[in-house]
Amino acid sequence: MNRRLWLLLVASIVILVLLDALGSKNYLLLSFVFLFVTMGVYFWRFDHSQKNSREVVFIAIICALAVAGRIALAAFSSLKPELFILILGAIVSGPETGFLMGTIIALASNMYFGQGAWTPWQMFALGVVGIISGLMSDKKVRIWLLTIWGFATGFLYGWIMDIYFILGFVKPITMKSTIAAIVASVPFDFTHAAFTAVLIFLLGKAWIKIFQRYKVKYDLFNDQLE
Repeated sequence: MNRRLWLLLVASIVILVLLDALGSKNYLLLSFVFLFVTMGVYFWRFDHSQKNSREVVFIAIICALAVAGRIALAAFSSLKPELFILILGAIVSGPETGFLMGTIIALASNMYFGQGAWTPWQMFALGVVGIISGLMSDKKVRIWLLTIWGFATGFLYGWIMDIYFILGFVKPITMKSTIAAIVASVPFDFTHAAFTAVLIFLLGKAWIKIFQRYKVKYDLFNDQLE
C-alpha cells in the first residue's frame, strides 16, 4: 500500500484511540474529524486533476446506493447491502476511494439510524473493507473469489465492531468475557456475511460491468495505486 493509505489507517486508529480516551460524548466531533481527514487525504492528489468532479459523482452514486439500501432494509437488522455495494464500488475505483466511500456510507446512514460512539468504528470498519476491496482494482477476480471475500467481510466488519463493544461495555475485559462477546455476535455476523455473499454471487458481475463502463467512459481512478 502507498503512503496515503498508511496515513489513512494510522489517522483512523489515532481517532479511535482519542474517542476511547476522551469519552463517547465526543463521538460526533471525532466522526467529522475522521471524515475530514479521509477526504483531505483523498483530495490531496487532485491539485492538477481535471476529472475530479466526475470521480466525486461516482463516489456520490455508490454512497447513495449503499445508504438507500441500508435504510430500505432497516427492518432487517442483519440484512444490509452496504458491504455488497461498497465492495464492488471499491473494486472499480481503488483503495483510497474505497476507504472514503466506506466512511461516508457509515456516517451518512447513521443520520437515519442514529449517531453514537459506534459511528467512528463503523466508519473505520467499512473503510477497511473498502481499502482491501480496492486493492483488487483492475485485477480480474473470479466471481467465486469475490463471493468468498464478500462472506469474509461480514465477519471482518463484525469483529471490528466487537472491539468497540468490548472496550466500551465489557467489564472486566478477560479472555472469557472477550470470547463470549465475540460468540454472541456470530449469528448477526453470519447473516450479514451470507447476505453479502449471495448478492455478490447473483448480481456482482452485472454491477461491476456497469461501474467499469462508467470508469472507462470517463477515464477515472487511474492513479489510485501510485
